[in-house]
Amino acid sequence: MGLKDIFRVREKADREMTENPYLNARKQWNFIMGDMVSSRLLWQWAGMTGLLIGLGGVGGMIYLGSQSKFIPYIVEVNKLGETVAVARADQPQATDERIVRAMLGSFIGNARTVTTDIALQRKYVLNTYAMLNPKDAAAAKMNEWLNGTPESSPFKRAEKELVSVEIKSVLRQSDNSWQVDWVETTRAHDGKLLKPPQNMRALLNIYYVPPTTEQQIIVNPIGMFIRDFSWSNEL
Repeated sequence: MGLKDIFRVREKADREMTENPYLNARKQWNFIMGDMVSSRLLWQWAGMTGLLIGLGGVGGMIYLGSQSKFIPYIVEVNKLGETVAVARADQPQATDERIVRAMLGSFIGNARTVTTDIALQRKYVLNTYAMLNPKDAAAAKMNEWLNGTPESSPFKRAEKELVSVEIKSVLRQSDNSWQVDWVETTRAHDGKLLKPPQNMRALLNIYYVPPTTEQQIIVNPIGMFIRDFSWSNEL
């Protein structure tokens, strides 16, 4: 029953009052009970309205509270330390090819370098996997290389030899493919060459996934991943 119906019933009852005191008393009693029912309905309407307003307010606060207040930015500076570009890291941006080249060169260096410093070697391995997705072929290949035979595992190779990597070039081959050329030098622990420096070449297929957490921004700021790769000696 709505509010209009309640008042309409009361007006109708007022018009039906008679001269019979008994009937009038009964009707008066009905009026009293009707007023109580009306008051109860009014309070119920008020309570429901207040409840809905309260729920709406709480929902709004929860929504606002769930929104991230941390907005990451990438700032590019020149050699003098002057800011030359600023962009939000949580939004897709046109990636500077110089950054792509540097990251791909670092990926090869991290994956191929062998050092006796165990902590540094672990850092190289972690930096390598920061650009790999476990679901991609590149991750499976890198697992085989880093955890495979004594001839490939950097921790096992470090027991008898050291390998340094010198990046020569990083060239775009297509929208998603890059070629990296480098020279590997293998030495004994006393610094003597164990074999002539080797010219190496890799073909890397890449894609991008924008970082969504602070940790992802730290280890892979542009969200670039290696989907697949191959490398070999160049004669």
